[in-house]
Amino acid sequence: MKKRLLATILSATMAISLLVGCGSKEQTNKQSEAATGEVAGTETAATETAGTEAEPAQEDITITMMVSGTAAENDFETEQLPNLIQEKFPNITLEVTKLPDDQYYTTLKTKLAAGECPDIILVQPKYAGSNSVIGLAEAGYLLDISDLNAVQLAGAAAEDSFTYDGKVYAVAQGVSILGTFYNKDVFAQYNLEVPTTWDDFLNVCETLKSNGVTPIVMGDKDAYVMQFGLYQIAANEIYPKDSAYDDKLRTGETKFTDEGTWDKVIEMYASLYEKGYVREGSLGLGASQAIQEFVDGKAAMIFDGNFNTAAITAQGEVDFERGYFPLPGTGSEVYAAMAPGAGPAIYSGTNHADECKAILEYWFDGESDVYVAAANTGRWIMTYGYGADSNDPLFDTFLDLYNNGKAFYWCNQAWPAGTETEMETKFAELIGGTGTTVEDVTASMQSMLESLLEE
Repeated sequence: MKKRLLATILSATMAISLLVGCGSKEQTNKQSEAATGEVAGTETAATETAGTEAEPAQEDITITMMVSGTAAENDFETEQLPNLIQEKFPNITLEVTKLPDDQYYTTLKTKLAAGECPDIILVQPKYAGSNSVIGLAEAGYLLDISDLNAVQLAGAAAEDSFTYDGKVYAVAQGVSILGTFYNKDVFAQYNLEVPTTWDDFLNVCETLKSNGVTPIVMGDKDAYVMQFGLYQIAANEIYPKDSAYDDKLRTGETKFTDEGTWDKVIEMYASLYEKGYVREGSLGLGASQAIQEFVDGKAAMIFDGNFNTAAITAQGEVDFERGYFPLPGTGSEVYAAMAPGAGPAIYSGTNHADECKAILEYWFDGESDVYVAAANTGRWIMTYGYGADSNDPLFDTFLDLYNNGKAFYWCNQAWPAGTETEMETKFAELIGGTGTTVEDVTASMQSMLESLLEE
């Protein structure tokens, strides 16, 4: 099975540490394998620390931490973080192990099953991956950190993405964005403004097309990019009306086939192809080729993520200024598709719960030496504190929406891996003229969801 959106982003941008929007197959299709079983001391550890302030002990201790990724020179997790933590807490030695993605998931599962898990581990939002926060929290492996101020600072969207049964179990390290890059020079040439409604967006596309300009280019040969447009529409059409929609999918309270939900999302996105607003032959064009066409000025817009900003802002055949806006929906307000990244959680069987909580509180306070060091790596889009005002100005509109509670996670973070693959396959048939209908797409998504949930 192909890598999914979160995976594509992860491997392409370890710099964002999303492991997103969509995770890799290895990262996402092992949901049902999240280690289960009882952890000795779990209940005691959680009970003794709940509701207490994190006060590190005075004796010398060693705290272990395990994350995924590839260590680089002056690596943040393996070099900077341990040194800065010891400067703040002289009695604490933080030992960090960084493993390649696949090895991390395998090692984590083994250590959890053996009751030998590191004190701090990296987890994914919602159901994304075999180290998903919901899977691990449900199995009793994670410590409740709802009382940390860092949780509040991270914002409502991040808090929601790491919540299970009303309790928060991890802190997001930043966010990634899906949006619409556009050619500001072309927009100015035709007196076009950034659209704030779906009708406005269609009018922009029609104006461009009628003047011989290709409105949108997409590399649908790499099917995962279909998510880049679909998730933006879903963020506006589904979640503002029912933020628990995906949770209800798992209980059967909602279905992909419900009228006015995914049928509307699919229909809206497909209409861009039907009207000729998306470059003809997109199913034969790869993602990198589509980016190059945009860079070369051959199309006015492209749906993509901040993780591809460097490629999208690179020099092409023509010079022009780039802009970035969230694709609007049919409502009166605009919402963004933004995915909180993976973040650290505390193992419920740790012998150093207070010390671990103190580390996270210091790390994510928005101004500590650790927070500053993390921001200065450039690997994360900071949503508060130091570095939040020095993010690329392209992201300003999105961060304003995010910090005002007008952003929703990427859909497949809440779906069993494989659901999005079915969506892409059937959507490709729909826009490819095979006779597949919108109803066929949503029915296939629902069927796949149900079969995956039964596994």
